Amino acid sequence: MRKMLLLAGMLCGALFLTGCGNDVDENKTPAQIQEEVAKMNASDIQAMVEKYQKAIEAKSAELKAETEKLAKIPLSEQLGGDAKAIKDKMANITESLKKLQANMAAYAEGLKKK
Repeated sequence: MRKMLLLAGMLCGALFLTGCGNDVDENKTPAQIQEEVAKMNASDIQAMVEKYQKAIEAKSAELKAETEKLAKIPLSEQLGGDAKAIKDKMANITESLKKLQANMAAYAEGLKKK
């Protein structure tokens, strides 16, 4: 039963994330973004910064939810499979957040130059 709930939660999270991207690509490098920004006007760059802010807020909320899940697991079960799965998911979310923040910073820097 617990595994089914975990699977259902992961599925809902995946569905949520696919809908919140809005042209936000965490796999772009800041160098690629700098090239892209050179061809954009200030309002387009500002729009991208706002999209990244929304994506970062969504990822932060997801990370908070996973942190709360982990906190509810008893200390005696913190080394178990459920806790490990949550910790792995938290690590992936954290890595994604770092990429999104770096990309947003690249857009913001480009906006300052315009």
